[in-house]
Amino acid sequence: MDNSIPEYKITHNNSILDIEISGDWAQDSHFPEEFEYELEQQFNKKNKIESVTIQMEQVTAWNSALLTVILSFSELCEQHQTLFDLSQLPPEMNHLITLSEKIPSRHLKSRQKTSSSFLHIVGTDVIAAVKDVGDVIEFIGKAGVAFFAMIRGKAVYRASDTWLIMQQTGAEAVPIVSLLNFLVGAILGYIGAMQLEKFGAEIYIGDMVGVAMTREIAAIITGIIMAGRSGAAFAAQLGTMKVNDEIDALRSMGLSPMEFLVLPRMIGMMLMMPLLAIYASFMGILGGAVVAYSLLNISLEQYTGVVIKSVGLNDVFAGIFMSAVFGVIVAVVGCQKGMSCGNSAEAVGISTTSAVVTATVIIFICAAILTIIYGVLGI
Repeated sequence: MDNSIPEYKITHNNSILDIEISGDWAQDSHFPEEFEYELEQQFNKKNKIESVTIQMEQVTAWNSALLTVILSFSELCEQHQTLFDLSQLPPEMNHLITLSEKIPSRHLKSRQKTSSSFLHIVGTDVIAAVKDVGDVIEFIGKAGVAFFAMIRGKAVYRASDTWLIMQQTGAEAVPIVSLLNFLVGAILGYIGAMQLEKFGAEIYIGDMVGVAMTREIAAIITGIIMAGRSGAAFAAQLGTMKVNDEIDALRSMGLSPMEFLVLPRMIGMMLMMPLLAIYASFMGILGGAVVAYSLLNISLEQYTGVVIKSVGLNDVFAGIFMSAVFGVIVAVVGCQKGMSCGNSAEAVGISTTSAVVTATVIIFICAAILTIIYGVLGI
């Protein structure tokens, strides 16, 4: 027998399938491709297979190609509830098989996912969404405990971190907040100008832009900006700290990550969001003024007078309250996604994306709810 040629022998005795492998299986050019096919065909026969044994005493060399075949055949035996005896395999191959069972293949995961029914996919997504909601609610509870501990003066955190977060979420966000809210105000003014001009009511463009920006639009636009800017940053920072075991190190030192890491971010975002929303309202009204002056020949004094008469304190406080709620949402969602991140670089990216998407969706939902509440209360 030539030991350089890979050979195999399949014997079917009653309900036992015996596979004897010999030769050099490390040469890809001589690898018998029909080997895997013949193994699969054994289960298509009428005889019931209760156990499978593989003997490799005569194998002189092997590589991952043979290991892949054995792994696929092991999965086939598992599907048919057949005992697969691996005791005759080399210790090195048994070790590799054990490692492969601990880390499932991505290919197998994707193949199982695509083969699932529509109802199974929908059910899985719903269960995952409910679990995420439960995790967020639990995180809010822990954040509330940390916040009340701060009020009692028992929370352990650095005040310098809070000032740094306020700078990052406040002053450093002014340029992008200015630009986007100015453009949104100009867009509202332009659309309003085209419609109001038909009725000879161009002067009321200040009324429309002022109320819309002050009550809701400025808060919503600013919330979305901060979700993509600061919320993603919170998730990435805390996720990276978890990957590097820095959060576990804080726990080992007796420090609460909720107080030391999450609390400064929540305070900074809650304090800065209302200020940014007020400033964003001003920039939106300014954008409407530019459109009113350039298209409708409305002077700045006339525009300002209409805005002052139409925008009341209830509109201002409604926008401030809404922006504060959005600040809490951005901070809580960003920190929760970062703290629940996996232990890999890919998981950090997934958590960052999830933080932005989740915060944006919740912001729109809360905006709709608050708008209805304002209408019912007559605010």
